[in-house]
Amino acid sequence: MSAHNNFGEEIKTIRLYNQMTIREVAKLSGISHSYLSQIENNRRDVPSPEIIKKIAIGLDADYYYLLNIAGYNNKPYNTLNYLNEQVKAASDEFKKQFMMKHDSHVKKLIEGREKLSEKNGLKLPSPEIDIRFPNCFFTNATASDYLKLLRINKGISGEEMAEMLNVEVDVFEDLEENITYNSPIMNQYSKPIGSALGVGDFKDWLLFVFTETPNQTFVDSFDSNNVLTEIKVTVPYIDKKYDKEGNVYFQKYTEEQLHQNLRRLENILSDGRLLTYYDRILTTNDKKRILQMVDILLDK
Repeated sequence: MSAHNNFGEEIKTIRLYNQMTIREVAKLSGISHSYLSQIENNRRDVPSPEIIKKIAIGLDADYYYLLNIAGYNNKPYNTLNYLNEQVKAASDEFKKQFMMKHDSHVKKLIEGREKLSEKNGLKLPSPEIDIRFPNCFFTNATASDYLKLLRINKGISGEEMAEMLNVEVDVFEDLEENITYNSPIMNQYSKPIGSALGVGDFKDWLLFVFTETPNQTFVDSFDSNNVLTEIKVTVPYIDKKYDKEGNVYFQKYTEEQLHQNLRRLENILSDGRLLTYYDRILTTNDKKRILQMVDILLDK
């Protein structure tokens, strides 16, 4: 991949802004300072996403942002960028209603100014709405709020949305007010809603959004059982082994022992298992080094 001048310049800018030396960032990133210097000065090709993730950790920077600067057209960054644009584009009325519902301080200010406006015949602004809305929205927004925001921003009326979903208007209005991430109506209408709003499967889009934003409402209501998938693993219950003299014998495991083996790290890292780390296949030596490091960390 060819170098993007913006990438080297950007990580250098972030490093200087954080008042860090190349050696400090390199140490935190787990890469050599000479390699990092070459990247900053555009003497090396743009690194792989794995290296960029290490640099992001060292700089305490946004990984998705650095990926985009590096020229990787990544879906997570595009989704977050699109989400920020939608929040910025929210109408004044939407912001006002949302803030009055979720921010008691702003609600008090708005109501007080409305009384003064009515009394004096002047329309007083509420600048706190614009300032506090993004953080308030990301912290408190529900599936219903995201649905309303995207629909209004796209200029789609409730009647038009109902027609797209092939339901009555009152049915859609009830759906929009009461839809949650785990509700049956989400599973029923997730794909057509996402298609109408241009975000793919609405539930999948929401899961990414809720994961990548500080959404306390979702954290409070999240149930991991709703996103679990059972995967069956087949393992041999007879294992070929060697004693100290090199003689072959066969170890037969009970069902309980098989379950225990699946939880034992030394068995997971055995030569017979194909394991990867960030798409890199672990070699036998990699597995041995990992076990050695674990022994050291756990004082075994």
